[in-house]
Amino acid sequence: MSNKASRKQPQQARSKATVSAVLEATVRILDRQGLDAATTTRIAEVAGISIGTLYQYFSHRDEILDALQDREFERAMELLERVLGKAGEDGVAEDVAREVVRGLLSLYAAAPGLHRVLALEGLRVTASHRVQAFDMRVIGVVRHFLTVSKHPIRRKNVDAAAFVIFQSVRASMLARMLESPAGIDDEALTEEVTDLVLRYLVHEPEQPKTVP
Repeated sequence: MSNKASRKQPQQARSKATVSAVLEATVRILDRQGLDAATTTRIAEVAGISIGTLYQYFSHRDEILDALQDREFERAMELLERVLGKAGEDGVAEDVAREVVRGLLSLYAAAPGLHRVLALEGLRVTASHRVQAFDMRVIGVVRHFLTVSKHPIRRKNVDAAAFVIFQSVRASMLARMLESPAGIDDEALTEEVTDLVLRYLVHEPEQPKTVP
């Protein structure tokens, strides 16, 4: 996807409404018909605007996808900052982990076609500076939580721990979304990922029993 900014930045309410209509139209097309159907002509038609109006804000489809990706980034960050921020000192570890996983899954569920396209595009090309910057922001939020948390975090290297947690959770969610394995619904994935996080961060491994 392109890293260029859209042509015209919306300032007035009407312009913002037009951009919002374009973004929502694209999400609907991706969810119902897939990427091939999401041409700029079709997006403009579903958004209820002329193709000329669309081109005032986005020069091509990749710029629309970039804008949608940025919007999903911000939604994910708001979720993480809200959940981890309020739980940094006194949240129950299991509840915190479960709320994060459920929140992220709800973002995917709200626009599955979009997230599938973004995931597949991310696998095809080297991560952009925008994606890398988002990854570092998330890792920073997780690291801060691990640093201030009153939970008995057993990892000594919080930088490495924050990286491993973020990548492990994301990889599990993306693989499930792309592969749709049988027998793994949102609740099952939530419980398994929550347990993975807790065992890695909090729970001491069980010691082998000695035979008298």
